[in-house]
Amino acid sequence: MPPQAWHFFAVFIAMVIGMILEPIPATAISFIAVTICVIGSKYFLFSAEELMNPDFNARKESLKWGLEGFSSSTVWLVFGAFIFALSYDITGLGRRIALIMVKFMGRHTLTLGYAIVIIDVLLAPFTPSNTARTGGTVFPIIRNLPPLYNSFANDPSSRKIGGYLMWMMVIGTSISSSMFVTGSAPNILAVELVHKSSGFNISWLTWFLAFLPVGIILIVLAPWLSYVLYKPEITHSKEVADWAKEELKTIGKITSKEITLIVLVLISLVLWMFFEDEISPTSVCLLAVSLMIITQIVKWNDITKYSTAWNTFVNLATLVIMANGLTRSGFIGWFSTMMSTHMDGFSPNLTIAILVLLFYFAHYLFASLSAHTATLLPVILAIGKSVPGVPMDELSILLVLSIGIMGCQTPYATGPGVIIYGSGYVKSKDFWRLGGIFGFIFIAALLCIGWPILKLWLH
Repeated sequence: MPPQAWHFFAVFIAMVIGMILEPIPATAISFIAVTICVIGSKYFLFSAEELMNPDFNARKESLKWGLEGFSSSTVWLVFGAFIFALSYDITGLGRRIALIMVKFMGRHTLTLGYAIVIIDVLLAPFTPSNTARTGGTVFPIIRNLPPLYNSFANDPSSRKIGGYLMWMMVIGTSISSSMFVTGSAPNILAVELVHKSSGFNISWLTWFLAFLPVGIILIVLAPWLSYVLYKPEITHSKEVADWAKEELKTIGKITSKEITLIVLVLISLVLWMFFEDEISPTSVCLLAVSLMIITQIVKWNDITKYSTAWNTFVNLATLVIMANGLTRSGFIGWFSTMMSTHMDGFSPNLTIAILVLLFYFAHYLFASLSAHTATLLPVILAIGKSVPGVPMDELSILLVLSIGIMGCQTPYATGPGVIIYGSGYVKSKDFWRLGGIFGFIFIAALLCIGWPILKLWLH
């Protein structure tokens, strides 16, 4: 391995460990890592041959490298989508949608489970943080439901209905995070890394259509299968539907701002799906945000105070930079060459299956989807690229589609999982058991159903 690659890899691993342990906020750690590599670029980024070239300006090139993530269109796309999430919260539209679903589907526990999953899926295209969506919008509503049935946290009564409802949020956020490129922040990072690594561009529509067959099957089967494997003691009741009905009366009729937001959401969705050649997804998002400001759905002060959006913006930008640095320093080239010798003789399909499974189940070692994506995705892509005959479009799409569904595997796999587990309704042994079962089912569905359809579609 080149000396600068060793040095950069050391900083990168230190960054990942820091983001997992969080002695200070994770974004601050990635920001510091970029700063260290920019200042010490002669040791971390550039080879001796480059530094000996009199026309090579290390100071200029290192600063250019350190700032390029902030000009990424995908990073700005996720920032714009965060403002969508803010508008859902400010107008109350997100809460209204959730209550309507509960009102009409809450009389039976199984249909209520479906309602929870569908709510998450409906909010996902415009909420790029599954923590904000599931943890900030869906969870505050659903946590009010178990006490209506005398089902309480950290109590044997949690199995009456509370445990099942909480697990449905895990199922919902996992499926919805993989359904849309804007359904989870690491998805945006993954698209950027795929483009930089293989030159393959995964559009919003490509992502959606690639996961749609698997997504529909999982939406239909997962709530029912959870009902069988983790059956609640209470299966019928009308209290929750009545409660949702009263809550809707309390918040009143739909407002003009909510109607305006619905119109902007529909326009954005149409432009994303059918007019990508005329206007980029990022431009659509920024246009929608501008119209929100003009129509006073959100105010500029609301945006400047929305620390979550700015924090994610900086975090994604710096992670994109650091992941790109693995290639810039020479680490990826060295690692892919080394690994390709060990995978020599494997068929392309076997190689893809091994790499996707390795990437997916390695999440047991991570407490952050973003850290997992930034750390392993460039490496897995590099290995695939180094094996002759591997179709990189298939590998890339399967890898990125697996990011959301891996969030069900452990209590710490993703932000909403931590919140749901912390509520005390799902016991540790049940969470690990269900996570293992559904983790296997989700990846099996992607490889056994999604992959063959993807092959037909792409080729």
